[in-house]
Amino acid sequence: MTATAANRLLVRLLASGLSPLVAGKLCALRYPAARRPSPVVFPVQYARSGAGILVVAGNPDGKRWWRHFRAGHHADVLLDGRWTAAEGRVLAGAERAAAAETYRNRFPRVRLTPDTPVIGFTVAAQPPLRGRRLAWTWFLLVTVAEFSGFAIPATAGALTAGSPAALPVLLVAGAAEGTVLGAGQALVLSRALPAVNRRHWIAGTAAAAAFAYLAGLAPSTWATRLSSWPPLVLWPAAGILGLALLCSIGFAQWLVLRRHVPRSARWIATTAGAWLVGLAVFLGVTTPLWQSGQSLPTTIAVGVLGGLLMAATTSAVTALALRRLPGLS
Repeated sequence: MTATAANRLLVRLLASGLSPLVAGKLCALRYPAARRPSPVVFPVQYARSGAGILVVAGNPDGKRWWRHFRAGHHADVLLDGRWTAAEGRVLAGAERAAAAETYRNRFPRVRLTPDTPVIGFTVAAQPPLRGRRLAWTWFLLVTVAEFSGFAIPATAGALTAGSPAALPVLLVAGAAEGTVLGAGQALVLSRALPAVNRRHWIAGTAAAAAFAYLAGLAPSTWATRLSSWPPLVLWPAAGILGLALLCSIGFAQWLVLRRHVPRSARWIATTAGAWLVGLAVFLGVTTPLWQSGQSLPTTIAVGVLGGLLMAATTSAVTALALRRLPGLS
């Protein structure tokens, strides 16, 4: 792939619902240039600086774009999936030194010499993510996050099937899945609710996912002991355990969400319903495909396929519900 093709691909990624994957690292610049029929567009690495961003031009002698901003120049900046008007100029003196230090703190491995141009862009404030765009961004990114996360316990379960270590390994894998899922959700949610605490959201999702795996594996793990329980005790206990499994992630996330969105308790029921439908899709796909005596790669492939469909289902349901929360439509 040529550098030009790679740049075009990155710009398309930055303009899509998957832009949170590179949030805080990459943006795109677009500016008019003399004797060119169309604007110059390319991706760059950036660092935040107050309400603006900082960009450096490495190997400046071999690049021309930064020279347009010596005396100040209009540009558009593609941040968080949106083009925003900006004014950029090459910084000098003490202002340049402070900006270089800010950039170096963000990217300590980048080599900045005294001659490296640092361009500061004043960016217009962006409105928070709302409505249909919020729903589509959530659906795309959360599907990728949940699919990637589910591959961890799917693989761990196949590798430890029948082993005494299966339960603790799956609990750790479940927490890892929750961490990946929570991170993907937090990336999108922070664009709709900038004040949301990402760490609390991710930690709560990870802990709830581990609990959900424990609740889901308990009947098969302790089947011998549970078989001695009378039906009048066993069935209500199973119902409570199943309800706790379905509501665990939604409840943990609601503890964070309630600080920012009024009447957000519906999120618990929404996520419970989403996981119920998602698990039904997963079992409907994997149950007829998983057969005894299959090879390990086949077993993993079936699990991953079911995980992808489950991820798409749960993210679609929660995306529609998120859009309908007060203040996010």
